[in-house]
Amino acid sequence: MPYQKIPKALRPLYLKGLPASRALKQAHHLDLISNFENSAYKLNTVDKLELIFKNHSAYGHFGMRQFWKYNLKTVYFHNPDLPIEVKRIECATKEEQLQCPCIIKVHLKDGKVETIEGKDKHSSTIMQQLIDLTGAEKVTSEELDLFVPKVSA
Repeated sequence: MPYQKIPKALRPLYLKGLPASRALKQAHHLDLISNFENSAYKLNTVDKLELIFKNHSAYGHFGMRQFWKYNLKTVYFHNPDLPIEVKRIECATKEEQLQCPCIIKVHLKDGKVETIEGKDKHSSTIMQQLIDLTGAEKVTSEELDLFVPKVSA
């Protein structure tokens, strides 16, 4: 079957709001990585991050999965030297799933290890707790590398 262009009304939800051209879609995706909402911060006091959560989002792990999927990309983009370990645990039974940890271990440069509990929390709440705990500096608009060209009317 030859390639057919999908009408805009029938486009999947993940494509809605994106530009039509392939190059602009890629640029928009890069902009989302470099400047996802409330995630563009420099973590100068952090030595290492460890995320521990379940493979599946049931029983309160959805917010941590969303944090890992969206916010952590931006954190890593602005902190490329920061080592980040992600441990996704496979749980076979419901009892194991209920007892599975959903935490972020923040290893600070002064040697302390702080823990952020992520169970039953939204990804923006987890990000805000990480910012408050580490005293992170917001990346200025001059430092942001945005790729989509600005169109002036």
